[in-house]
Amino acid sequence: MPIITHDKKDLLNLIGTKLSTQELEEVISLIKPNVESSTETEIVLEVTPERPDLFGIEGLSRAIKLYLGLSGFKNYQVLNSKLNIKATHIPKRPYIAAAVIRNVSMTDAFIKSLMNIQEILAESIGRKRKKVAIGIHDLDGISQNISYVEANRDEKIFPLGTNEEMTLIEVLEKIPKGKEYGHLLAGVEKFPVFKDANGIFSFPPIINSDRTRVTEKTKNLFVELTGLDKKAVLQTLNIIVTNFAERGCIIESVKIFYGDKFEVTPELSPSYVDLGIGEINKLIGLDLKKSDVIGSLSRMGYGATDNKDVLRIYIPQYRTDILHKIDLLEDVAIGYGFNNFIPHLPNIATVGRSHPIEKLSNKVRNLLIGFGFQEIIRPILTNRRNMFDRMCAKQENIIELENPVSEEYACLRNWLLPSLVEVLSANKHVEYPQNIFEVGDAVIPDYQEETMSKTVRKISCSMSHSKASYDEIKGVVESLLKQMGTDYAFKENSSSTFIEGRQASIVVKNNIVGFLGEINPEVLDKWGLEMPCAAFEIELEKL
Repeated sequence: MPIITHDKKDLLNLIGTKLSTQELEEVISLIKPNVESSTETEIVLEVTPERPDLFGIEGLSRAIKLYLGLSGFKNYQVLNSKLNIKATHIPKRPYIAAAVIRNVSMTDAFIKSLMNIQEILAESIGRKRKKVAIGIHDLDGISQNISYVEANRDEKIFPLGTNEEMTLIEVLEKIPKGKEYGHLLAGVEKFPVFKDANGIFSFPPIINSDRTRVTEKTKNLFVELTGLDKKAVLQTLNIIVTNFAERGCIIESVKIFYGDKFEVTPELSPSYVDLGIGEINKLIGLDLKKSDVIGSLSRMGYGATDNKDVLRIYIPQYRTDILHKIDLLEDVAIGYGFNNFIPHLPNIATVGRSHPIEKLSNKVRNLLIGFGFQEIIRPILTNRRNMFDRMCAKQENIIELENPVSEEYACLRNWLLPSLVEVLSANKHVEYPQNIFEVGDAVIPDYQEETMSKTVRKISCSMSHSKASYDEIKGVVESLLKQMGTDYAFKENSSSTFIEGRQASIVVKNNIVGFLGEINPEVLDKWGLEMPCAAFEIELEKL
């Protein structure tokens, strides 16, 4: 989670009231961040990644003022800057957003905050500038004729912090930021740039022009964002401009033309959700009056209007973490104060015991350990390449992450065998035979479930040595199922993961519960494995 350091004096100035160090730390902890440390001049926080609106000092001060009742729900006003951008579709960075910020007072604290929030958002939501890159410029250094276009490699820019004009390709080769982020533009002949009548003033996601450098004399800002994820681009812009508004700045919109069509950014009109008072109380376990719920919502920055027993809750656009009504209910509880909850012991007595699937899992573990296998534990997150491409398996519908931190962990696994093969691939230097297994969860789409998915418990086992074979792994399966008292049968199977004719399906109670076989040499080659491998996988809940 992000660790963020704030200037305590600037924070208290933004809050607008005197708070002791203890009072400040207490209210911050009630809102959500954890206070890591505090000195006379600084406070260090650990902020949960789902609350990027709290990454900046302005957003934090806004949340504190709301919780203390010093301010209420804000419907941010957005004026028309009359500034237009002509944009072309650039596949490498197709989405853009922009805004104008006026009435800026560039104090040392504001400049420090500006640099911090730009860097933190680009690293977190922006995934190190891949999904979102942010450029902030002195508006008065830009002419009105702005365009977002592709530029040739030999077109020139004065990179920020230099006095030397360079070609775009030289920026990637010579400037530290170019070397650090140049891989984001790998494989393209032309580069995305923002231009005005005087040439290139931004080379996203690499660097700005020195011509539009922000200084202590800057009065007006031009904010531009580019990226691969439109939703992330727009949400990041909303967080930035509403932070500026906390310092008394004026937000103005920009019209972006795509041929004959156009979009206007930022869009700060609040969204809304309707929730009944009874539903709120039922789910959080309280008996709050309508006025208490509205007060709790107000302390968390929401607006609310009353329609009998239903509240229409207005959500500010900087709250990008609100995905479900449960998120609103959590904030009602936070606004009410967890310290105000009165714990009650349930009126029933229960005796804890292991879930049947856990008992079965432990039995399987003990049996395989007794057979001489070593247990491994792998993450449930993986990627399509490992699950399908490198296993020579047919692509399937799976559960994918919307905003993965890494391409290596972009989806939930729907079978375990690729995880085992990955371990074998990483341990080629270890003595053979290598006999390993995992008892773990896989996730499959299931549109009958509330979550549209289902978690299933599986066992997967692999053997890797010079004589690993179908007969050997079949013997392990037979021994395992016999020890469990399960009747079984084998039938013909056809999977490109295994060698044709050296594989089978495992059948229990007339249902296919798994598979086994010798792994295809093509699969071994893709993983760089030199020894033969045989494996099986069974869905335990079907036994």
